[in-house]
Amino acid sequence: MIHCLHGAVGNFQAWETLSQDLDESVNSLDLWRFFDHSAPNLFETGQLICKGAGLGDVVLGYSMGGRIALHALIAEPEKWRAAIIVSAHPGLIIGQEERREKDREWARISKENWTSFLHQWNNQEIFLSSPEELHQADIKDNEFVSESFLHWSLGRQNDLRSDLPKITCPVLWITGSHDPKFTALAEEATSLLPNSEHLIISGSGHRVPWQRPKEFSASVQNFLERNASF
Repeated sequence: MIHCLHGAVGNFQAWETLSQDLDESVNSLDLWRFFDHSAPNLFETGQLICKGAGLGDVVLGYSMGGRIALHALIAEPEKWRAAIIVSAHPGLIIGQEERREKDREWARISKENWTSFLHQWNNQEIFLSSPEELHQADIKDNEFVSESFLHWSLGRQNDLRSDLPKITCPVLWITGSHDPKFTALAEEATSLLPNSEHLIISGSGHRVPWQRPKEFSASVQNFLERNASF
């Protein structure tokens, strides 16, 4: 079983193409449901992901979902057979308060004016070389999206670099060639992981799974075949 975690303004339907392309069963998690009855932080959310997974499962996370996946891997490294991290940040070294302030503003806009929020979100520089995600969060989930900017903000995340060596399972870290910032972060992160590889998919920006869906699926399938045993 491979547990797939969507990004900051995504939803579980984002992984439909991947689930059709992979030989392995896919559990597309709806991360907004974690806010139905509580407001877990990143570490607590990682623990919840572990609780819902079986021994020898695989976790895949994109962007925000990739950060949550890293917390799950650090929480219970012995549980996972393998992991795929896509366009994710291992943690800020400086500027945490500035990022928290920025995410508080995203939280406010997403709650007050969803249409304006989506327009501003999709027009960020990091997404200009990538298409809009086909499956973005719906306005019915805007309060949960707003909560995520407060509780899962990169500004509230610890710098995970010192914890990355604890992750002993094979890790495939994927970035796009048109996303230099996250490609550099991936190079740094994979140098700290004991069993990892960094794949740069040509012609893609930050939203690799949707900009190059067939290449992405084939890369994930190849990685899983090479790491089928646990």
